[in-house]
Amino acid sequence: GQLLLEQDRVEEAVGSWLRAALLDSTDHTAAFNAATALRLSGRNQHAETFYRRAVQLRPKDVSSHRNLGAILHLNGKLDEARKHYDEALALAPGDPQTTTNLQRLSALVNKKGVS
Repeated sequence: GQLLLEQDRVEEAVGSWLRAALLDSTDHTAAFNAATALRLSGRNQHAETFYRRAVQLRPKDVSSHRNLGAILHLNGKLDEARKHYDEALALAPGDPQTTTNLQRLSALVNKKGVS
């Protein structure tokens, strides 16, 4: 699946990682990579499902929380996105990517007047 993503063969990568994730529901790497491939193919709702699984499988994994936060952010679930960004920062204080994502979320919330 990873090679397919690197070759920009996103749809094939989605199929490959989904098969792996469905064959072994305890495989964090398969869940995380399926989510990433789904996100790259524009299937954000499905990506959210697999990022949630990745967080469930590895609750202390910074990347899983950061990426779940990002997909929730894209899916308009801003309060929940903030919680996962905060968790990622608790696990890795000062993480630049998470900090940037949280700043973008805060700017969006302030612009919309949403809490």
